Amino acid sequence: MSAVDEIKSRLDIVDIISDSVPLQKSGRNYKGICPFHSEKTPSFVVFPENQSWYCFGACKVGGDIFSFVMKRENLDFAEALQLLARKAGVQLEPPRQQDAERQKHLDKLSDILGAATAYYSRLLHSSPGKAAYEYVTARGLSGDTIQKFQLGFALDDWRALSDHLLKRGYERQELLEAGLIVARDDGGHYDRFRGRLMIPIRNVNGHVIGFGGRVLTKEQPKYLNSPQTPLFDKSGILFGLDLAKPAIRAKGYVAIAEGYMDVLQAHQAGFGNVVASMGTALTEEQLGLLKRITKRYILALDPDLAGNQATLRGLAVARQALDRQTVPVPTARGWIRYESRLDADIRIMTLPPGQDPDDLIREDPSQWETLVDAAVPVVDYYFTVAAKDLDVGSSAKDKAEFVRRLVPVLSEIRDEVERTHYIQKLARLVRVDEQTLRRQLGKSKGQPARQRTMAEAETAEEPNSAVFALEEYCLSVLLRRPDFLERVDKVLRDTGLAPLRAEDFELTENRNLFDAWRQVEAEQEWQEWTELLSSTLNDHLEFLLARGPDTDELVGAEAERDIERRILALRRRNVERVSRSLQMLQMEALEQGEPKATEYGQAMVGLTMERLRLEHALAERTALGKHEQKEREI
Repeated sequence: MSAVDEIKSRLDIVDIISDSVPLQKSGRNYKGICPFHSEKTPSFVVFPENQSWYCFGACKVGGDIFSFVMKRENLDFAEALQLLARKAGVQLEPPRQQDAERQKHLDKLSDILGAATAYYSRLLHSSPGKAAYEYVTARGLSGDTIQKFQLGFALDDWRALSDHLLKRGYERQELLEAGLIVARDDGGHYDRFRGRLMIPIRNVNGHVIGFGGRVLTKEQPKYLNSPQTPLFDKSGILFGLDLAKPAIRAKGYVAIAEGYMDVLQAHQAGFGNVVASMGTALTEEQLGLLKRITKRYILALDPDLAGNQATLRGLAVARQALDRQTVPVPTARGWIRYESRLDADIRIMTLPPGQDPDDLIREDPSQWETLVDAAVPVVDYYFTVAAKDLDVGSSAKDKAEFVRRLVPVLSEIRDEVERTHYIQKLARLVRVDEQTLRRQLGKSKGQPARQRTMAEAETAEEPNSAVFALEEYCLSVLLRRPDFLERVDKVLRDTGLAPLRAEDFELTENRNLFDAWRQVEAEQEWQEWTELLSSTLNDHLEFLLARGPDTDELVGAEAERDIERRILALRRRNVERVSRSLQMLQMEALEQGEPKATEYGQAMVGLTMERLRLEHALAERTALGKHEQKEREI
């Protein structure tokens, strides 16, 4: 939990604001005279449920506990943070110093792993590594591939690596933290990897963070990976991604295999867009790395039942983790409905029985391309794997189970024609009336929903949902491409709206970082600006830049339209948030016979018109993008 979140969890906004503004209970909320402009009738409202405030009078602004204190006391964010931290009893550590020390420590561990990589590599090309070198060449790997992936060999010795690194001045504790040695109960230690072919595992930036060790005998386990370390987390790494990025962008898709050898053989054969999940089901962290590069995914996992189950788990994660896009859908009455659809193309490659990508590519590289082309959409694959252990032809119980497994998948399909196609397919397989299946699909919508993805939540009712997916993406893009800000401001002005402002961001750090960035002078250097930020905002800035899209992805007309769409969606979400509050206040005013009800109603009409303009602008950009895509395909 960040310091900002901890402060919010300890302080109540009603208590803080009532210290300076007399508040009266009004339904579920509190009202008072706005402290920021002169008025006689209360238009300042505090919402305890979401710990926010808003002035519906002349100010037309709102925010959280931080924005109130900053505006009321004329403080900057760092000063407000200090003040509220004292009130909440939250100790603010000097994070920049801590981060610098932690980064220095991580750099030291990275140096150790680099030294281990060089040591293992030398051994592979020496007399002790002869058997390992013969093994990799027998597997069809060339010298160039061995060098490209920095393959090595660990001596079958209990302390060979550790003695080598200790002599070079590294500490025993550092070797332990890097995952290279194992501590004994008696206080001693031994090398984790012994007598194995060593495969360095690199992060997306190409730095070695761990190893996979492949045994050369029949000893088990066949593969031994580095343990969890400050640098290495298996669930957040894709083997080969550092080398695969250019090919993924060039080909427009990524093929995801399971093993190290799959990637080595694929890259050697010219299929550089292949990565490996290292035997695990796909995780949200892994997909987070990929979705910045491509929206097309082909899963090439083992064809056995265990592999199928891993595929299903990976696909379930993918549906939750991957981005979604809001698209306009015409209704029968001529209205426009906006739906959230998975913004990705996921396909499954079916491998021949008993073969993995390594075997397949070694025997016949051309067959790999054939199978890639024949990869089936994910829903078709679900039909196959969901029925694998069931008798859907004659068993009523198995038919019901088959339908139960597929209902969540079919519910995800938003396109009516596509969904009808699969409902008819399912009806034929289980020999059940199509309307019965539709009723079953309708019932599933009333069941407790799975946890939504961030992008799905962008259109949800809760005011605090989807903060990361939309806000932080927009801010990270604008920080990387400052020229986009002028463009999105023009789009908003052309729509008849105010330029992008801090109030469009709901998260405290995002709001204050954008506000600080808005005030940057044209000639001010980036480093000079960051030095003026508080440590909390600087940490958040570094987080945004680390997690945001690559700068080379932010080029071209489509990238410009993408940020325009997202900014319009951001403003629309802000309008919807204020509209919900107004609607609630109007209902309370009507119940109590207050004259404010009319004023609230007039304000809601204005917001409705604003939202219509936003939706029109969104629809225009979505339609334009589709039109240009079709032209490119012709």
